[in-house]
Amino acid sequence: MRFDFEQVVFSGGGIRCFWHGGFLSVAGDVLQLAPQRISGVSGGVLSGAAWVAGRENRLLDVMGEAFKRNDENFDADKSNFTPHQEMYRQVVSDTLDGDAVDAICEGPDFQAMLAVPPQWLPPRFFVLLSGSAYGAEKKLRSRPHLKWARRIGLQPLRVDVREAAREGKLVDLICAAATIPPVFDVPEWEGLRVLDGGMIDKAPPPEPDEGRTLFLMTTRYRNLPQTGRCLYLQPSAEVAADKIDFSDRTKLDRTWRQGALDGTAWVKENG
Repeated sequence: MRFDFEQVVFSGGGIRCFWHGGFLSVAGDVLQLAPQRISGVSGGVLSGAAWVAGRENRLLDVMGEAFKRNDENFDADKSNFTPHQEMYRQVVSDTLDGDAVDAICEGPDFQAMLAVPPQWLPPRFFVLLSGSAYGAEKKLRSRPHLKWARRIGLQPLRVDVREAAREGKLVDLICAAATIPPVFDVPEWEGLRVLDGGMIDKAPPPEPDEGRTLFLMTTRYRNLPQTGRCLYLQPSAEVAADKIDFSDRTKLDRTWRQGALDGTAWVKENG
């Protein structure tokens, strides 16, 4: 099997994205990834940033400690009555220090995909509409590249992660990429209200989409378009972590360990 991937895609999945870190902690040496282009969506933007900056283990430790201090997903004193928004921003800020930001600025082309709803509709209403389309399509078609949410008006917005890092907006972009109302407030990017891009595509390839591409997933799909140019790697079973459960450190560790075990099995078969 060829491992010379020009592109790497970090899929979305919220806390399930810790499977990425566990898998690469084992399989990364065999893959020897040196992509020209990276793309990420939702929590995959943070995964990709941590990987580029060599902060995967630090991310696990920082988020794990935050989860240890938080024992439930409701907090009447926080925005939207949940601790998620404040916790996520603090974890991103604490993980990606100045050296990490510099590494991202100097790294490969890196794109984050956000979703832009029709600006004339209340964003929370559109979240319900597009979320229903997303959930139905995911269940019925079981494939990561979605169509139905686009048909009702949700449009992709690709953002240059390196440029955001150079402008001091890296944390803002990573947080905007993981926007799931009502748990998170709806932010703006470039004057547009934006949502989690995972409602459009769970694993969007970069643009231009050229060369061999490695897709790192977080959820199992029945229909993955494996081709000679594209390799999709997914968990061997449903991971322990819940997408937005910020109250259980053990789920993070178990998801990372599953990624490591899956990486070990993959290396044994392909290394």
